Amino acid sequence: MSNRTGYCITTWRLRLRCRHPQWLFLTQELFNQIELFYYDLFLEHEELWEENSQEILRKLEVLSLPGREKRIPENPLPWKLPPYFRRAAANAGIAAAKSRLRKGKFSHINRAEKLHSAMVFYKRMYKNFSQKEITLKLWDGSRWQWMRCRLYGKDFPEGGERMSPSVVFDRNFIMLHVPVKETTGDASSVRLRIREGRNICGLQFAGGDIACVGSVFDKDGKEVGVRFFRGGNGYSHRCRMVLERVEKSCKSMGGGGEEGQNRKYWIRLGHLTDSYAHEVSSEIVRFCQERDVSVIAIAKEKREGKDRIARKNGSGDCYANEGVGKSGVLERLHAEWRIREFLRYKAWKAGIVVIELSLEHMDDVCALCGSELAKTRETSGEFVCGMGHHGNRYLNAARKLAKNCKIQFGK
Repeated sequence: MSNRTGYCITTWRLRLRCRHPQWLFLTQELFNQIELFYYDLFLEHEELWEENSQEILRKLEVLSLPGREKRIPENPLPWKLPPYFRRAAANAGIAAAKSRLRKGKFSHINRAEKLHSAMVFYKRMYKNFSQKEITLKLWDGSRWQWMRCRLYGKDFPEGGERMSPSVVFDRNFIMLHVPVKETTGDASSVRLRIREGRNICGLQFAGGDIACVGSVFDKDGKEVGVRFFRGGNGYSHRCRMVLERVEKSCKSMGGGGEEGQNRKYWIRLGHLTDSYAHEVSSEIVRFCQERDVSVIAIAKEKREGKDRIARKNGSGDCYANEGVGKSGVLERLHAEWRIREFLRYKAWKAGIVVIELSLEHMDDVCALCGSELAKTRETSGEFVCGMGHHGNRYLNAARKLAKNCKIQFGK
């Protein structure tokens, strides 16, 4: 087994409370002004567009800060700031400008007038950082002061390295987002894992009450475990209840209403989706750990499906589409996207690699004999192949994924 180790970074969200919350708002406003200054400065100098981030930051500081022997900068920064606060804002501005350039041809017409990046605190901008509190250096409108803040939330994992935190204003709450870097015990490649004869789990997303189906194969190609991950009906029922409230609210407004009037319901839908996705993805990882799985093979995501079911509602957030069908298909598909997202980092954290394989021409072939499926029933999810084998078509697809993964990477 490979001794190669890796790492994963997970963001922990903690509730932040303090005596002077207005200082946080003033500091955030100043942060965004500095960010916009360096955003504009970077876009005005095309010779910097191809440089790396560290070199860009160095050259922008030369352009904006006084140098040795009282050198006057070309574009002086109008604020006197702590160095690490300035660099955090400058890096945010550089990132925003690069994102603007990646989206297409830049022009002064589509240049951003305001930026709203989260305020990141580099070292020397915070101290006394523990599970329950942190002391931040903030701007009170006239001078910089240290302010002690209380933190509420889950404990940090043991052995995790806490990285630069950021303050996020999440609707009615002030949150502290803390990236935590943890070491993973196994970072070997998929090909090496399979050549060493480790177990493979094929995972196929299903419909109705079944969120997905997993099938585990050992090094000899023998199936050693099967699991149907359920809960789709309960999730769809809860989504329907929320959507009924949305419909009732719209009717009470005469079918119209202001934009974002049902914001709390759409937020509730998002929370339901995330909760369901966390539950299913955690159950998948536990099942794979029980079966000593090292590789999870899933079908490639259909991007057009995600675009079809996701839309922006009045609150500006992206949740499920117009309604829920009899089996909750729309919400299930949107949850599938979230399950994939959560599964990747949870599995990697547990030392398991998740890879995507194409299911093209595989979901219509029997995994037991290789013959084409003669009959499939969409309502029951059953299939019958030309040789008489029958069973669940989602389980059949999961088996094909596991077998094809072994064939493809075991060469």
